[in-house]
Amino acid sequence: MILNDILDSINEAKEIIAVTHVSPDGDGIGCITALYKAMKKLDKDISIFIDDVVPDIYKFMPYTDKITKPINKRADLLIAVDCADAERMGSAKELLKVVPKSINIDHHVSNTLYANMNYVDTNAASSAEIVYQLIKILGIDLDQEIAESLYVGVVTDTGNFMYSSTTSFTHEVAGDLINNGVSVSKISDIIFHNIKYSKLKLISRAIDKMELYFNKKVAYMELKKEDFIETGTIISDVENIINFGRDIDGVEVAVMLVEKDGLVKGSLRSKSYVDVNKVAKEFNGGGHVRASGFSKNSSINEVKNEVLELIKNELNE
Repeated sequence: MILNDILDSINEAKEIIAVTHVSPDGDGIGCITALYKAMKKLDKDISIFIDDVVPDIYKFMPYTDKITKPINKRADLLIAVDCADAERMGSAKELLKVVPKSINIDHHVSNTLYANMNYVDTNAASSAEIVYQLIKILGIDLDQEIAESLYVGVVTDTGNFMYSSTTSFTHEVAGDLINNGVSVSKISDIIFHNIKYSKLKLISRAIDKMELYFNKKVAYMELKKEDFIETGTIISDVENIINFGRDIDGVEVAVMLVEKDGLVKGSLRSKSYVDVNKVAKEFNGGGHVRASGFSKNSSINEVKNEVLELIKNELNE
Protein backbone atom coordinates (compact mmCIF):
# COMPACT_ATOMS: atom_id res chain seq x y z
CA MET A 1 0.00 0.00 0.00
CA ILE A 2 1.41 3.37 -1.04
CA LEU A 3 0.61 5.04 2.30
CA ASN A 4 2.65 2.43 4.17
CA ASP A 5 5.57 3.03 1.81
CA ILE A 6 5.32 6.77 2.46
CA LEU A 7 5.21 6.32 6.22
CA ASP A 8 8.17 3.92 6.14
CA SER A 9 10.17 6.29 3.92
CA ILE A 10 9.59 9.24 6.26
CA ASN A 11 10.42 7.21 9.37
CA GLU A 12 13.60 5.79 7.79
CA ALA A 13 14.88 9.08 6.35
CA LYS A 14 17.41 11.13 8.28
CA GLU A 15 17.66 14.07 5.87
CA ILE A 16 14.51 15.38 4.16
CA ILE A 17 13.80 18.15 1.67
CA ALA A 18 10.27 19.57 1.29
CA VAL A 19 9.41 21.80 -1.68
CA THR A 20 6.37 23.51 -3.11
CA HIS A 21 5.59 25.26 -6.36
CA VAL A 22 6.75 28.52 -7.89
CA SER A 23 4.32 31.45 -7.49
CA PRO A 24 3.69 30.01 -4.03
CA ASP A 25 0.31 30.29 -2.34
CA GLY A 26 -0.96 29.77 1.18
CA ASP A 27 -1.54 26.05 0.66
CA GLY A 28 1.97 25.28 -0.58
CA ILE A 29 3.70 27.48 1.99
CA GLY A 30 1.46 26.21 4.78
CA CYS A 31 2.26 22.60 3.92
CA ILE A 32 6.04 22.89 3.85
CA THR A 33 6.23 25.00 7.01
CA ALA A 34 3.95 22.52 8.81
CA LEU A 35 6.16 19.68 7.58
CA TYR A 36 9.23 21.56 8.80
CA LYS A 37 7.98 21.60 12.40
CA ALA A 38 6.48 18.10 12.18
CA MET A 39 9.72 16.55 10.89
CA LYS A 40 11.72 18.39 13.56
CA LYS A 41 9.50 16.65 16.11
CA LEU A 42 10.68 13.36 14.59
CA ASP A 43 14.31 14.54 14.92
CA LYS A 44 14.75 14.78 11.15
CA ASP A 45 17.15 17.15 9.40
CA ILE A 46 14.78 19.02 7.06
CA SER A 47 15.26 21.79 4.51
CA ILE A 48 12.36 23.64 2.86
CA PHE A 49 12.78 25.11 -0.62
CA ILE A 50 10.80 27.33 -2.99
CA ASP A 51 12.26 28.50 -6.30
CA ASP A 52 10.60 31.88 -5.79
CA VAL A 53 10.05 34.53 -3.14
CA VAL A 54 7.55 34.18 -0.31
CA PRO A 55 4.79 36.79 -0.78
CA ASP A 56 4.72 39.40 1.98
CA ILE A 57 1.20 38.39 3.02
CA TYR A 58 2.47 34.96 4.16
CA LYS A 59 5.60 36.06 6.00
CA PHE A 60 3.74 36.13 9.32
CA MET A 61 3.57 32.32 9.21
CA PRO A 62 5.92 30.23 11.36
CA TYR A 63 9.19 29.06 9.77
CA THR A 64 8.87 31.05 6.54
CA ASP A 65 12.30 32.41 7.49
CA LYS A 66 13.62 28.86 6.99
CA ILE A 67 12.53 28.78 3.32
CA THR A 68 15.39 29.18 0.85
CA LYS A 69 15.97 28.85 -2.86
CA PRO A 70 16.71 25.23 -3.90
CA ILE A 71 20.28 24.00 -3.64
CA ASN A 72 21.80 20.67 -4.67
CA LYS A 73 21.76 19.17 -1.20
CA ARG A 74 22.20 15.59 -0.08
CA ALA A 75 19.00 14.05 1.28
CA ASP A 76 17.35 10.68 1.76
CA LEU A 77 13.87 11.86 0.83
CA LEU A 78 12.25 14.61 -1.24
CA ILE A 79 8.65 15.63 -0.47
CA ALA A 80 6.97 17.77 -3.14
CA VAL A 81 3.71 19.33 -2.00
CA ASP A 82 0.92 20.92 -4.07
CA CYS A 83 2.90 20.52 -7.33
CA ALA A 84 0.77 19.04 -10.10
CA ASP A 85 3.86 18.33 -12.19
CA ALA A 86 7.63 18.51 -11.79
CA GLU A 87 7.87 21.76 -13.78
CA ARG A 88 5.90 23.55 -11.06
CA MET A 89 8.85 22.92 -8.74
CA GLY A 90 11.09 25.22 -10.79
CA SER A 91 14.78 24.40 -10.39
CA ALA A 92 13.92 22.09 -7.47
CA LYS A 93 12.78 19.51 -10.04
CA GLU A 94 16.47 18.63 -10.48
CA LEU A 95 16.39 17.13 -6.99
CA LEU A 96 14.18 14.34 -8.34
CA LYS A 97 17.26 13.08 -10.19
CA VAL A 98 19.61 13.05 -7.21
CA VAL A 99 17.46 12.29 -4.14
CA PRO A 100 16.85 8.50 -4.04
CA LYS A 101 13.24 8.62 -2.83
CA SER A 102 10.49 11.12 -3.59
CA ILE A 103 6.93 11.66 -2.39
CA ASN A 104 4.35 13.69 -4.33
CA ILE A 105 1.54 15.01 -2.10
CA ASP A 106 -1.19 16.84 -4.01
CA HIS A 107 -4.90 17.31 -4.70
CA HIS A 108 -4.94 18.50 -8.35
CA VAL A 109 -6.77 16.38 -10.91
CA SER A 110 -4.02 17.23 -13.42
CA ASN A 111 -1.23 15.66 -11.32
CA THR A 112 1.23 13.69 -13.48
CA LEU A 113 2.34 11.23 -10.74
CA TYR A 114 6.01 12.09 -11.24
CA ALA A 115 7.48 10.83 -7.94
CA ASN A 116 8.43 7.38 -6.64
CA MET A 117 5.44 7.56 -4.30
CA ASN A 118 2.35 9.55 -5.21
CA TYR A 119 -0.26 10.48 -2.61
CA VAL A 120 -2.80 12.39 -4.70
CA ASP A 121 -6.31 12.86 -3.33
CA THR A 122 -8.42 14.87 -5.75
CA ASN A 123 -11.30 14.92 -3.27
CA ALA A 124 -9.24 16.96 -0.81
CA ALA A 125 -10.03 20.68 -0.80
CA SER A 126 -6.35 21.51 -0.22
CA SER A 127 -2.99 19.79 0.03
CA ALA A 128 -3.00 20.96 3.66
CA GLU A 129 -5.84 18.49 4.34
CA ILE A 130 -3.62 15.65 3.13
CA VAL A 131 -0.58 16.83 5.08
CA TYR A 132 -2.80 17.14 8.16
CA GLN A 133 -3.83 13.49 7.81
CA LEU A 134 -0.24 12.38 7.23
CA ILE A 135 0.97 14.19 10.36
CA LYS A 136 -1.81 12.59 12.41
CA ILE A 137 -1.06 9.09 11.05
CA LEU A 138 2.63 9.57 11.89
CA GLY A 139 1.56 10.15 15.48
CA ILE A 140 2.94 13.68 15.62
CA ASP A 141 1.17 15.93 18.09
CA LEU A 142 -0.28 19.11 16.61
CA ASP A 143 0.85 22.38 18.16
CA GLN A 144 -0.06 25.99 17.47
CA GLU A 145 2.63 26.47 14.81
CA ILE A 146 1.71 23.37 12.79
CA ALA A 147 -1.98 24.18 13.18
CA GLU A 148 -1.52 27.77 11.99
CA SER A 149 0.43 26.71 8.90
CA LEU A 150 -2.13 24.08 7.94
CA TYR A 151 -5.07 26.41 8.62
CA VAL A 152 -3.63 29.01 6.23
CA GLY A 153 -3.41 26.25 3.60
CA VAL A 154 -7.01 25.18 4.15
CA VAL A 155 -8.55 28.65 4.34
CA THR A 156 -6.76 30.04 1.27
CA ASP A 157 -7.35 27.06 -1.02
CA THR A 158 -11.05 26.96 -0.17
CA GLY A 159 -11.57 30.72 -0.59
CA ASN A 160 -12.43 31.01 3.10
CA PHE A 161 -14.58 27.86 2.82
CA MET A 162 -16.63 29.25 -0.09
CA TYR A 163 -15.42 27.02 -2.96
CA SER A 164 -17.34 23.92 -4.03
CA SER A 165 -14.36 21.74 -3.05
CA THR A 166 -15.11 22.44 0.64
CA THR A 167 -16.45 19.34 2.40
CA SER A 168 -17.61 18.40 5.89
CA PHE A 169 -14.15 16.91 6.43
CA THR A 170 -12.60 20.28 5.54
CA HIS A 171 -14.56 21.80 8.42
CA GLU A 172 -13.56 18.94 10.73
CA VAL A 173 -9.89 19.62 9.95
CA ALA A 174 -10.35 23.36 10.46
CA GLY A 175 -12.09 22.70 13.78
CA ASP A 176 -9.23 20.54 15.02
CA LEU A 177 -6.69 23.16 13.96
CA ILE A 178 -8.66 25.87 15.80
CA ASN A 179 -8.72 23.64 18.89
CA ASN A 180 -4.92 23.53 18.65
CA GLY A 181 -4.45 27.26 18.93
CA VAL A 182 -5.35 28.89 15.61
CA SER A 183 -6.73 32.43 15.87
CA VAL A 184 -9.35 32.61 13.12
CA SER A 185 -9.76 36.38 13.41
CA LYS A 186 -6.00 37.01 13.20
CA ILE A 187 -5.52 34.90 10.08
CA SER A 188 -8.70 36.20 8.43
CA ASP A 189 -7.62 39.79 9.00
CA ILE A 190 -4.13 39.19 7.57
CA ILE A 191 -5.18 37.09 4.57
CA PHE A 192 -8.54 38.56 3.55
CA HIS A 193 -8.74 42.07 5.03
CA ASN A 194 -5.26 43.49 4.62
CA ILE A 195 -4.80 44.94 1.11
CA LYS A 196 -1.83 47.17 0.36
CA TYR A 197 -2.65 50.45 -1.34
CA SER A 198 -0.38 49.50 -4.26
CA LYS A 199 -2.34 46.26 -4.76
CA LEU A 200 -5.58 48.22 -4.66
CA LYS A 201 -4.26 50.29 -7.56
CA LEU A 202 -3.41 47.07 -9.42
CA ILE A 203 -6.93 45.74 -8.78
CA SER A 204 -8.31 49.01 -10.13
CA ARG A 205 -6.33 48.58 -13.36
CA ALA A 206 -7.48 44.99 -13.81
CA ILE A 207 -11.12 45.92 -13.30
CA ASP A 208 -10.82 48.95 -15.56
CA LYS A 209 -9.51 46.72 -18.36
CA MET A 210 -12.14 44.01 -17.80
CA GLU A 211 -14.13 42.88 -20.82
CA LEU A 212 -17.18 40.59 -20.97
CA TYR A 213 -17.64 38.07 -23.78
CA PHE A 214 -20.18 35.52 -25.02
CA ASN A 215 -23.38 37.01 -23.64
CA LYS A 216 -21.51 38.24 -20.55
CA LYS A 217 -20.68 34.69 -19.46
CA VAL A 218 -16.91 35.25 -19.60
CA ALA A 219 -15.01 37.99 -17.77
CA TYR A 220 -11.56 38.70 -19.19
CA MET A 221 -8.79 40.67 -17.44
CA GLU A 222 -5.14 41.25 -18.22
CA LEU A 223 -2.14 42.88 -16.58
CA LYS A 224 1.01 43.85 -18.43
CA LYS A 225 4.54 44.60 -17.33
CA GLU A 226 3.92 48.34 -17.15
CA ASP A 227 0.95 47.83 -14.80
CA PHE A 228 3.27 46.38 -12.16
CA ILE A 229 5.95 49.03 -12.69
CA GLU A 230 3.51 51.94 -12.52
CA THR A 231 1.65 50.67 -9.44
CA GLY A 232 4.77 49.48 -7.59
CA THR A 233 3.49 45.91 -7.34
CA ILE A 234 4.91 42.45 -7.99
CA ILE A 235 3.53 39.30 -9.59
CA SER A 236 2.37 37.79 -6.28
CA ASP A 237 -0.01 40.74 -5.85
CA VAL A 238 -2.16 39.23 -8.62
CA GLU A 239 -3.44 36.55 -6.23
CA ASN A 240 -7.26 36.50 -5.96
CA ILE A 241 -7.83 39.44 -8.35
CA ILE A 242 -9.44 37.00 -10.77
CA ASN A 243 -12.27 36.51 -8.27
CA PHE A 244 -13.60 39.99 -9.08
CA GLY A 245 -14.42 38.67 -12.55
CA ARG A 246 -15.75 35.33 -11.36
CA ASP A 247 -18.07 37.00 -8.84
CA ILE A 248 -19.97 39.04 -11.43
CA ASP A 249 -23.62 38.04 -11.71
CA GLY A 250 -24.12 35.86 -14.79
CA VAL A 251 -20.41 35.17 -15.38
CA GLU A 252 -19.48 31.48 -15.62
CA VAL A 253 -15.75 31.77 -16.44
CA ALA A 254 -13.15 34.34 -15.43
CA VAL A 255 -9.82 34.67 -17.25
CA MET A 256 -6.74 36.54 -16.04
CA LEU A 257 -3.66 36.87 -18.23
CA VAL A 258 -0.45 38.33 -16.81
CA GLU A 259 2.91 39.09 -18.41
CA LYS A 260 5.71 37.52 -16.36
CA ASP A 261 9.38 37.04 -17.30
CA GLY A 262 8.67 36.84 -21.04
CA LEU A 263 5.77 34.44 -20.52
CA VAL A 264 2.03 34.87 -20.35
CA LYS A 265 0.66 33.37 -17.14
CA GLY A 266 -3.01 32.43 -17.33
CA SER A 267 -5.49 31.81 -14.52
CA LEU A 268 -8.96 30.38 -15.06
CA ARG A 269 -11.94 30.13 -12.71
CA SER A 270 -15.46 28.82 -13.28
CA LYS A 271 -18.64 28.72 -11.21
CA SER A 272 -20.84 25.83 -12.17
CA TYR A 273 -20.28 23.76 -15.28
CA VAL A 274 -17.22 24.68 -17.37
CA ASP A 275 -14.19 22.43 -16.81
CA VAL A 276 -11.36 24.98 -16.87
CA ASN A 277 -8.80 22.24 -16.23
CA LYS A 278 -9.67 20.93 -19.70
CA VAL A 279 -8.96 24.40 -21.16
CA ALA A 280 -5.68 24.77 -19.25
CA LYS A 281 -4.50 21.37 -20.51
CA GLU A 282 -4.56 22.76 -24.07
CA PHE A 283 -1.68 25.01 -22.90
CA ASN A 284 0.07 22.16 -21.01
CA GLY A 285 -1.29 23.56 -17.75
CA GLY A 286 -3.84 22.19 -15.31
CA GLY A 287 -5.22 22.27 -11.81
CA HIS A 288 -8.83 21.75 -10.82
CA VAL A 289 -12.16 21.57 -12.63
CA ARG A 290 -13.13 25.01 -11.28
CA ALA A 291 -9.67 26.58 -10.92
CA SER A 292 -6.69 26.04 -13.19
CA GLY A 293 -3.70 27.79 -14.67
CA PHE A 294 -1.06 27.68 -17.37
CA SER A 295 1.92 29.51 -18.86
CA LYS A 296 2.79 30.09 -22.51
CA ASN A 297 5.65 31.73 -24.34
CA SER A 298 3.61 33.99 -26.60
CA SER A 299 2.09 37.43 -26.85
CA ILE A 300 -0.76 38.28 -24.52
CA ASN A 301 -3.09 39.06 -27.45
CA GLU A 302 -2.41 35.69 -29.07
CA VAL A 303 -3.08 33.81 -25.84
CA LYS A 304 -6.22 35.86 -25.26
CA ASN A 305 -7.66 34.86 -28.64
CA GLU A 306 -6.76 31.20 -28.14
CA VAL A 307 -8.15 30.88 -24.62
CA LEU A 308 -11.38 32.72 -25.43
CA GLU A 309 -11.98 30.44 -28.41
CA LEU A 310 -11.47 27.34 -26.23
CA ILE A 311 -13.83 28.69 -23.58
CA LYS A 312 -16.41 29.55 -26.23
CA ASN A 313 -16.35 25.90 -27.35
CA GLU A 314 -16.82 24.71 -23.75
CA LEU A 315 -19.78 27.08 -23.26
CA ASN A 316 -21.42 25.83 -26.43
CA GLU A 317 -21.01 22.22 -25.32
